[in-house]
Amino acid sequence: MPTSRGEALSGLVWEILLTAGRLTEFGNRLTAPFGLTAARWQVMGVIVHRAATIAEIGRRLSQSRQGVQRLGDELAREGFALYSPNPKHARAKLLGPTPQGAAAYREVMKLQAEWMDALSAKMQVENIAAARALLATLASGLEEGRTQHAAQGRERASDG
Repeated sequence: MPTSRGEALSGLVWEILLTAGRLTEFGNRLTAPFGLTAARWQVMGVIVHRAATIAEIGRRLSQSRQGVQRLGDELAREGFALYSPNPKHARAKLLGPTPQGAAAYREVMKLQAEWMDALSAKMQVENIAAARALLATLASGLEEGRTQHAAQGRERASDG
């Protein structure tokens, strides 16, 4: 039987999942006029200031390398990004924005700023900051759990 704290967190996680779906839906509508999707916009957000490998992008977004590879290939095919040689690794190319991709990203971010201002109009800055801190704590706990799970998996593999 979960504790009251565990039940409260479970309810919060459920709300996060529902909200994430709504954010993705609205993100798709926001980015569509620029030839992007919410998922492509996320990738652009990682690479717009510094080119990165597909693996780096995947880790940053907590997404699979294969999924990010597909998105990177789409962005490159449509002229929003390009692959370039990586001086640190012969096979892991860097994905970076093209001028067209950077411009589209900037335009989407202007609309996103207006959207965030409208969404936050009835919210208190202190509450937003507290929610952000709580989500950062939740993310940290999830990351610790993932790291521990990976270590336990390595231990089991070496025992077998």
